[in-house]
Amino acid sequence: MGLFSNPNVAQDLEQSRLEIFATLLKTGGTIFQAEKDIQIKRWEKVTWNAAWNSITTLTDVNTQDWLKSSPQAMATTKRLMHEVIDVANRCNVPLEYKLADDLVNKILAMPGIFSSMHTDMKEGRPLEVDVILGYPIKKATEFGLDVPVLRTIYALTTAVNGRLSKL
Repeated sequence: MGLFSNPNVAQDLEQSRLEIFATLLKTGGTIFQAEKDIQIKRWEKVTWNAAWNSITTLTDVNTQDWLKSSPQAMATTKRLMHEVIDVANRCNVPLEYKLADDLVNKILAMPGIFSSMHTDMKEGRPLEVDVILGYPIKKATEFGLDVPVLRTIYALTTAVNGRLSKL
């Protein structure tokens, strides 16, 4: 957990509120981790979700099978992650391309998994396209960033979502 700063609230007041909340959690025995910059963790999660949620949904294969499917799979996945990292950097969130390697290594250490978006697709539920891909697209557009893989994945996932809405 961490602060998602509100420019209309004094930083020291926000920090005090966070510390009070953390004390309550600790007193209640909740296990948690306080982050100095929650935006870093947020964009790391956006990078993970943009890749694995969309790819497992679009391909209908698990992460391991996707990465083994062709020589281009790994490169496409990393390129997608790099584009999200570029957006994060323009949002003043300091992420490095090494994050993509770390996230791929994390997934390689796991058995093949499907994503929550894939489960939503299989169950005929609406996909969280705008939450997972739409915000990075919006910010990339604002900054004039060239994110062709992200835009392609967004367009394809949006089409799948549209198909599901007609079921």
